[in-house]
Amino acid sequence: MKVYTDTSEIEKIKSAVVTVGSFDGLHNGHIKIFEKVLELSNKNNGTSFVITFEPHPRSVISKDFNLKILTSLEEKKEVLKRIGIENLMVINFTKEFSQLTSDQFIKQFIVEKIGSSHMVIGHDHKFGKDRLGDEKKLRDVGKIYNFDVTAVPPEMLNGEIISSTKIRNALFEGDIEKAGLLLGRNYTLAGVIVKGMQRGRLLGFPTANIQPDDEKKAIPM
Repeated sequence: MKVYTDTSEIEKIKSAVVTVGSFDGLHNGHIKIFEKVLELSNKNNGTSFVITFEPHPRSVISKDFNLKILTSLEEKKEVLKRIGIENLMVINFTKEFSQLTSDQFIKQFIVEKIGSSHMVIGHDHKFGKDRLGDEKKLRDVGKIYNFDVTAVPPEMLNGEIISSTKIRNALFEGDIEKAGLLLGRNYTLAGVIVKGMQRGRLLGFPTANIQPDDEKKAIPM
């Protein structure tokens, strides 16, 4: 998988099938989107392309919002590579970048930099300044720049739509089993074991204290 961090590194790609999003957690709903990207790129002899952001947009737009993430950038790379995505562009999300309108983002990145032939989006996809870009906007602009749009319906579990927010809430409530079901895999934390107060040992239940590699990672309660 090719990873781009600078748009100048990208040359227009033949028949690129593109999806854009934060994809925090890479949960079952996200996986359905990536599967559609791969399906369309294989069907049309094209190339799969994912655009994501670092840091998470909400942590930039809402300064006081202490967002805890479900997947680090390295974890995203590992999962995307494993499922077969060919190209990943990581956009440095800044205050300045957040001011791009949906039209500017489409023209500068989707059309001029990548040359997308097809966009794949989730059911509630929003983009651009103030999140004014949506499925209708993409379809309208796609007619101008000659790319198609496919919207993937939401993935459900027990009658509720799977989302990153619901997974975070499950973790913070200590419901690790539910978080795993929504994710489609076990939630993982990578880090180093550090010495704690050893209270568990005194009670006969030794525990390991982990200091996450990424301090922004959500820690189950």
